[in-house]
Amino acid sequence: MRLEVESRFLRVLQHAEGFPSASFAMALVVAGIGLVFVHSATLGSDEFAGQAAKQAVAIFASAVVAVAIAFVPRTFWLRNAFTLFCIVLLALALLPWFGVTINGARRWYGIGSATVQPTEFAKPILVLALARWLRLRSRGGFVEVVLVPLFLTLLPMYLTVRQPDLGSSLSMLPILFAMSWVAGARALHLVATLGLGLLGLVLVLPFLQGYQLERIAIWLGQNDLTSAELRGAGYQLMQSLIAIGSGGIEGDGLFEGLQNRYDFLPYRSTDFLFAVIAEETGFRGALAVILLYTFFSLTILACAYRLRDRFGRLLAAGVAAYFATHLFIHVGVCTGLLPPTGLPLPLMSYGRSSVASAWLAIGLVGHAAMSRPRDLSDDAIR
Repeated sequence: MRLEVESRFLRVLQHAEGFPSASFAMALVVAGIGLVFVHSATLGSDEFAGQAAKQAVAIFASAVVAVAIAFVPRTFWLRNAFTLFCIVLLALALLPWFGVTINGARRWYGIGSATVQPTEFAKPILVLALARWLRLRSRGGFVEVVLVPLFLTLLPMYLTVRQPDLGSSLSMLPILFAMSWVAGARALHLVATLGLGLLGLVLVLPFLQGYQLERIAIWLGQNDLTSAELRGAGYQLMQSLIAIGSGGIEGDGLFEGLQNRYDFLPYRSTDFLFAVIAEETGFRGALAVILLYTFFSLTILACAYRLRDRFGRLLAAGVAAYFATHLFIHVGVCTGLLPPTGLPLPLMSYGRSSVASAWLAIGLVGHAAMSRPRDLSDDAIR
């Protein structure tokens, strides 16, 4: 009996060989730090009451699911990548008719008292679909290497801009470029991908709402705003900059940020969480969080570098780009380096859909690291 138990235990260990425990551990650390600041951002607020508790439950449940995702057979992801992608596209397309409107945007489906934001899930599923397509086509022609992946990316981008959600839409192009580069695309194809992607951004401009264009104009002239603009379209940006500036080097202290505590900073538990971090921990704490998050993304990229099968490598590289891009945009918006677009920081900002999608991405990294085909031909679908 004892030998049988030991044998089963050894089989489990063998099956779990390669599990990226370092990346999972760092994800838990990042999520835990985010939970502290979500608690700070919602402390004593009737409007945001209960967010920290909901976030904690979402982190625990999503982390457990992520571990399970890592053990899903490779054939499932290869066979169902495009099916999942089409389901996400359908969910995005139906939002104008069946979604619920919050703060003037129709980005969510209401399920009882909870909401689900399909755009968040579109990002890791896009990584999955691109990995499925690019795994055997790095040396293909212009259509296979550039146009088809770009088309796959522009579809969710357009449906996301229409909600409107410019931040999430912008986060998808760097994922495509990074995955094309890792896939081994030629320099000319990479330039074409970048050029056509930028052209796609220009074509997106007519779909922007009036308030989004106003925010871009405010951002461009942020040093010369009128009092009316400071109270209007420039309010979020200015309050974020005030919060970051007031933190100085050392910070105001955990749970003691004035912009945070006295409700000056809008969306402080989601799109402007970094401003809360900078206000309460100062430059040192904010820099430490940026470096930790960057190192977390690099551990995933290092995992991609170690993998030999193309599908797994593309999955891990796409997820690394997903996290790094969100960090860049979120911090850039909070510090005024980028126009206010409204983008949470995965794992850290409040949002159960954001948390679940981030852990889905981490689960895909776990799968990529554990499922190692004996030869590259196993990547082909039979």
